Amino acid sequence: MRNAFRFGECCVCILIAAATLSSQSASAASPKEATFYAREHRFDGPETIPAGQTTIRLRNRGKEPHQLQLLKLEAGRTPAELGVALQSGSQSIPPWAKQMGGPNAVGAGQAAEASLYLEPGSYVIICGIPGKNHQTHATLGMQKTLRVIETKSPPPEFRGNFHMAMFEYEFVVVQPLRKGRHTFYVVNRGNQTHQASFIRLDPGVSTEDVLTAIHQDSPTRLPGTLIGGMSGLEPGRDGTFTANLTPGRYAIMCLFSNTAMSESHAAQGMVLNFTIE
Repeated sequence: MRNAFRFGECCVCILIAAATLSSQSASAASPKEATFYAREHRFDGPETIPAGQTTIRLRNRGKEPHQLQLLKLEAGRTPAELGVALQSGSQSIPPWAKQMGGPNAVGAGQAAEASLYLEPGSYVIICGIPGKNHQTHATLGMQKTLRVIETKSPPPEFRGNFHMAMFEYEFVVVQPLRKGRHTFYVVNRGNQTHQASFIRLDPGVSTEDVLTAIHQDSPTRLPGTLIGGMSGLEPGRDGTFTANLTPGRYAIMCLFSNTAMSESHAAQGMVLNFTIE
């Protein structure tokens, strides 16, 4: 697995993009906010939110790890159709449900947030964390409909003090990571949907140990602590998320699988290991 930070032409592209974002008018309206509460196995939160740049907060009030994945349904598709597709046992999101990101998994009692640009339309919020009998929380009923209402909104203005790109199959972070609470600007520059799960590893644990626990559908016995990140993003999409980095060993992992193979992207090398002093 690749563990090093990579610098080069792609990083220069990210820096140029970041500079462009930061140079936008400071007079733009502040991002909107929406908070959702995760429990076993449901979400509580608003039914509608206005379109535009929005900070989505996830507060885990359950006893298991939970995440928040926003899915935008193509015109003509319904939440009921998505529910049937998720119950089919294929463990994959249908291509007409676009993955728009969201706060990634955190443990019981914890919180995470991500900022995204949401276009108007019909959405469904799901939790894709695996549970017993190879069923995700979504298949156990952890789905919530959401309507994003068309409003006049300024273009996105994402700001982050760290910049991350996702490729096949690696993460590229421009700056060396350091202790503290930080905002990560993340963009999917790959050809597949990717996500970033932040995990603080227990002492003596490897990323292989984490993958084993996840593949055994044992997220509650994960040898580490889930601290958020970004849920699935379609190619070309971007946003920000926050993470609080305290001293210890960490891994950033993409836990999605290829449609053509059962291996996760992490098993193919999409893991970034780092240590915070």
